[in-house]
Amino acid sequence: MKPVGAIGTNCYIVFDTDSDICAVIDPGAQGDKIAAALTEHGLKPAYILLTHGHYDHIGGVNQLRKAFPEAKLAIGEKDAEQLQDLEKSLAASHGFPGRGYIMEADQLLSDGDQIEVGPLTFTVIDTPGHTLGCVTYRCGDLLFTGDALFRGSVGRTDLYGGSYSVLMDSVHKLAGLEGNLHVLPGHGLDSTLEEERLHNPYLRKRSDDDLY
Repeated sequence: MKPVGAIGTNCYIVFDTDSDICAVIDPGAQGDKIAAALTEHGLKPAYILLTHGHYDHIGGVNQLRKAFPEAKLAIGEKDAEQLQDLEKSLAASHGFPGRGYIMEADQLLSDGDQIEVGPLTFTVIDTPGHTLGCVTYRCGDLLFTGDALFRGSVGRTDLYGGSYSVLMDSVHKLAGLEGNLHVLPGHGLDSTLEEERLHNPYLRKRSDDDLY
């Protein structure tokens, strides 16, 4: 994990030590530096996986694709429009009006899709609410939650495509996954699913019948 950009978006490079093939998750800025780090470690990105289409999660994509044109860009189907719209991606309103925030995905994702990256498999989990098409990626015991679930909190819902009730459904869906998965969010510190079940106020039981 390496925070990139002015607001510290967590960018993840995920690979198996027996392979030089990797996935890059949410290259939000500094795509040239991410590309240099990949080259330094002899890694080749097969996929650039976006949890959603906000500017702070996509800002490094075009630089990274220039360095690795074979890497496929994937995003949740309902967030694809953000890659073509500077207002919906929030790039324009945050002072980033340039073409660096316009791009086209190679693959649109739906719940349950699986992406093979070398020996690794990423399973797509729809987790809308922060945006219309936010997705979480599960790879083994790793859970890349983007801006849906944070350590001790959840993503904001007052932006385009946001919905508090939908987000609550999404984070409770994650809380219901079996096992103590490693939560790797889009901002801030990592956590575990069990830690969030116990201490995240947004994951408190909705009723006495709710069991995680």
